[in-house]
Amino acid sequence: MSTFKFDFTLDDADVDVDLSSQLFNSLNVSGPIQKDATGASSEINEEPCAEIPIDKLLENLPNVLSYSPLSIPVLATNDSRPVDSKNVTLFRRDLFDARFQLIAQENTIEDTSETPASSVSTNAIAFVEAPSDLVPGIYEGGMKTWECSIDLAGYLAGRGPDFDSRGKRVIEFGCGTAVPTLFLLRQLFSTTPVEETDTEIHLQDYNASVLELVSFPNVLLTWYTSPAAESFRASHPPPEADEDTEPANPNAPGDLFLTPELKSAFLASLEAYKIRLKFFSGSWNSFPVTPYDIVLTSETIYRSESLSPFLALLKGAANVQDKQKQKVHLCLVAAKILYFGVGGGVEEFVARVKDEGGLVETVWEVASGVGRRVMSVKWDDI
Repeated sequence: MSTFKFDFTLDDADVDVDLSSQLFNSLNVSGPIQKDATGASSEINEEPCAEIPIDKLLENLPNVLSYSPLSIPVLATNDSRPVDSKNVTLFRRDLFDARFQLIAQENTIEDTSETPASSVSTNAIAFVEAPSDLVPGIYEGGMKTWECSIDLAGYLAGRGPDFDSRGKRVIEFGCGTAVPTLFLLRQLFSTTPVEETDTEIHLQDYNASVLELVSFPNVLLTWYTSPAAESFRASHPPPEADEDTEPANPNAPGDLFLTPELKSAFLASLEAYKIRLKFFSGSWNSFPVTPYDIVLTSETIYRSESLSPFLALLKGAANVQDKQKQKVHLCLVAAKILYFGVGGGVEEFVARVKDEGGLVETVWEVASGVGRRVMSVKWDDI
């Protein structure tokens, strides 16, 4: 078994990231990882794809979420400079808060000897302790917010009114903290609901624990801090607030009390805005890919071994084989130029796409430091 640290992360909290031995001791691997003559892993027992219903995600939330703002620079297209230094503010769950939830779950299991209702493994705490570690086929780094997810959200913001996800089918592969999708949801929740076709937004991550601990809570926070929840915030102050307490300020770090009324209001907003959310865990090999209008993904080309299933996903999402396919398809891949120590990177990805009959265009890049790009992927048939 091997592990890898990118060491290029945006810190969610002050955590100890040098816990590799503790991480391995806590892993519950279902089967052996086969190695070739060089000792490299050649086969991994991957988790099968499964949908996690929103009702289950809501049920497994803690009573309170701690959150902080995340500033997203609005990026000019085809340029590495911010647009007039403008920023978009999104919100994400604090990493320490996810850790506290896991500790509480472990204590409950120890005290009651009951099987937890959540699909979050008790071993997931090791990944919150060492969120930069990658263990292929076991944990793919989704607890952390990576730079390229910020780049992708900033690029989407920089497209301005030309970019609209309403009425589209959208998926984010390898979503992790789901920053690009959070930006799209912020846009949707900042508009007036209109009678039109549904907007489908799907989020996929290898680890169910990532979806339950960070992806879904971040989606909920995006709604709560948006104009769509303004009336709810005004009429539902925090439980401990008195009559002189001002309504919750969604633009500062804080705690969100997850009452039944809040959960109901969230579901009602999804219905009002005709947003259909779905969450999928498990491997790309077993993902039931269907055509999408918009495909978003970041920090997902770091392993050469994963490129084949990944490219199959991108082609399937573009509906390349169907002559009646949709006329408009946007696929954006954000990545570092090279992932040191692991072998993946932009050059190999571009070559593999070309071999598959596709074309990669760089739409934004930064060359200083560890180079990063946002790329648009198109196929000859589209």
